[in-house]
Amino acid sequence: MNKKFFYSSLVIGLVVLGTLIVGCKENREGPAKVEKSPKVEEVGLLRNAIEIKAEGEILHYRRESSWNDEDFSKLLEKEEFEAKEIDFFRKTIEKYNRYAVTPKIELDESKKSTVLICDIKGAKEGSWFDFDWFLRPYNLDFIDSHFERKEKELFWEGEVQGVKTVISIKFPYSTSNCHEHVWPAR
Repeated sequence: MNKKFFYSSLVIGLVVLGTLIVGCKENREGPAKVEKSPKVEEVGLLRNAIEIKAEGEILHYRRESSWNDEDFSKLLEKEEFEAKEIDFFRKTIEKYNRYAVTPKIELDESKKSTVLICDIKGAKEGSWFDFDWFLRPYNLDFIDSHFERKEKELFWEGEVQGVKTVISIKFPYSTSNCHEHVWPAR
């Protein structure tokens, strides 16, 4: 009887273990999903230049997007474009408990560009800034994406969603960083 009990317990244990392993495997998250702004699909975006400047607990965010001549005219319906762009940006960063303060869109017809400007609140955590809200939607990482670390700046140039992109993140002090966080160097 002890052998029957032992083998029954062993079989039940293996079934439970197998179920747990398969369940954990299915729940494992894959690579971050790159979310595409509606504008990338609808209009010919040529280049993004993103500049973020840290000041106190606030990040000043500025993204200048350059468009092809042919499709820029589609953006001249400013109110609709502004509302969609700001709403998309807000929803993206709010997933990370970050908040866009006084966002606005400026159109520059001579340069065929749009500029999203706002302050970001909630990214400062203790003595460091967390950039998960910024990096994950672009499927970037300070280390694995090879951001160049200068004394007071992190710089990157490459392609995101097929669009040439330049990123500059500046601080009023020398920095250290890991994959998503930046803090004052010691």
